[in-house]
Amino acid sequence: MSEDKNRDQLRRYFLMGKIPFALDESTYHRFSERNTVFSRVGWDTSYRAFRRGISDREAELVGRKGYSRFGFAASPASWMVHDYFLREFSQEEAESLQSTGFTQVSSNLPRYESGDLNLNSDRVKRLAQIFGACDVGIVNIDPKQHFIYTHNRKGKRINLPNGIKHAIVLLIQMDYSALMTSPKLPASITVGNAYSRAAFAVGCMAEAIRNLGYQAIPSVNSMGPSVPLAVLAGLGEFGRNGLLIHPKFGQSVRIAKVFTDLPLNADSPINFGAVNFCRVCRKCAKSCPSQSISDGEPTWESPWNTPSNNNGVYKWYVNADTCYDFWVRNATDCSNCVRVCPFTKPPGAVHDGVRFFIRNLRFLNRFWVKLDDFLGYGKSKDPDDFWKSEIYLNQEMKR
Repeated sequence: MSEDKNRDQLRRYFLMGKIPFALDESTYHRFSERNTVFSRVGWDTSYRAFRRGISDREAELVGRKGYSRFGFAASPASWMVHDYFLREFSQEEAESLQSTGFTQVSSNLPRYESGDLNLNSDRVKRLAQIFGACDVGIVNIDPKQHFIYTHNRKGKRINLPNGIKHAIVLLIQMDYSALMTSPKLPASITVGNAYSRAAFAVGCMAEAIRNLGYQAIPSVNSMGPSVPLAVLAGLGEFGRNGLLIHPKFGQSVRIAKVFTDLPLNADSPINFGAVNFCRVCRKCAKSCPSQSISDGEPTWESPWNTPSNNNGVYKWYVNADTCYDFWVRNATDCSNCVRVCPFTKPPGAVHDGVRFFIRNLRFLNRFWVKLDDFLGYGKSKDPDDFWKSEIYLNQEMKR
């Protein structure tokens, strides 16, 4: 089969929902974490945001609406657990499979042995829920390790230890009311908080698996790109903005994973109509302040000349360079694309009903987008309301 015919077949299967994504083996290559925009900020002298942090403009913006002194204190604080224990998640630390010093390994017990893969998988998922995951899936690591980085941020080659065959993928839910204030500081607080809770969840998950006598490497953003692993683990579909769309929580989730050799059953990818909805929606592209999201059809190659894109997958590419540039100007991160996504709405009878039609009656998709706009969903909310405890408590009482 010629390359063009192969690509065309993969593209059709992807849009029909027969495969979770289309990957061209002849042009796709494993990616280095050093080429992610967050790594390039530290070493790529050709990047205009070289060594520019998102905190550089805090003094200029503090006091403006949505940029309070409390906000600038809370936003970096929300990352504290993630950043403080980042060393504990590194591959170098995890490969030793030794106690990290703040936990204890049950070394007096024999290795857990069970051939019941369903039982193992169910218990792993229940543990993930206890540790804070709103959903969890399991994916087999393919022999070519397509979605494992070649190198880490420091340039060290990444090699999964022998026997690692699975990734347990955990989703951590973010606060909807905070996200609705994007691109102001309350949204960044819930993002950092989700990453800290993800760090806690995968740290505990990995330690539990090690206590069973198996290998476990916990990871949040390291080791490999999270979205394709989550898609393969049956947790959602790719969105136009490059993020995961979950059938219940939409894009209001962050992803973490644990790589392990514990015997498990893998989950299957799902199709609930998100990709085809994204083809007609375009709300994230229209609402992106840096115009970093593709507005047309998916492509096999990035339309932008940036080393932070990896070609060979049929998808919507995002210009990570201009996205991060806006973060620097904004003095905090941005979640506008998540805020406006129609799937991000909280679960409920009406919203669940619309999701049913999106899954089963694709010809109505344009109508749902227009209705979403008409009802004013996705508009930025007053960031001052985030700080009013009585508003938050009333929202919690209604859940």
